[in-house]
Amino acid sequence: MVIKGKVKKSIKKQLREQGFAEVDLTLDQIQKLHLINDDRGTDRQNDRFWRLVHAIRDHGYASSDPLRIFYLDDSFVLIDGGHRLSAARKVAEEWLSNLFREKVHYISCLVTPGPLDQIDVPGSRAPAE
Repeated sequence: MVIKGKVKKSIKKQLREQGFAEVDLTLDQIQKLHLINDDRGTDRQNDRFWRLVHAIRDHGYASSDPLRIFYLDDSFVLIDGGHRLSAARKVAEEWLSNLFREKVHYISCLVTPGPLDQIDVPGSRAPAE
C-alpha cells in the first residue's frame, strides 16, 4: 500500500488494526521515520553493497523483498535490508544513473511491533507442539 500523507500515523494505524503494516515508501518517507540501525550497509568496501548498487543501476530497485522494520518504544528499527536501503540511497543520489529513468521509486517495508515469531497475524495458525 502506497502511503500519501502522514507516514508514521498511517503505519501506527495499520499496526493497531492488523498487527503489522505492509507499505511502499519513497526514500523521503523512509527518511522521515528516522530509522535506527539504517547505516549498516554504508561500508563502501563491502562487495555485497557494490553488487546491489550495480544491480539497481542496471535494472532499477526491485522491491520484491521488503525491508523488515520493528516498531519498538515509539521508534522504528531497521532489522533487515540495510545494504539494500543504502544502495538504493546511493543510486538515487546519482544524477547520471537517473538521467533517462528514475531507478528507485518505492521501497516495500514490512513493519511489525516486534520479532515476527511473536506476532499474531490474523489467519495464521500456531505451530504444532
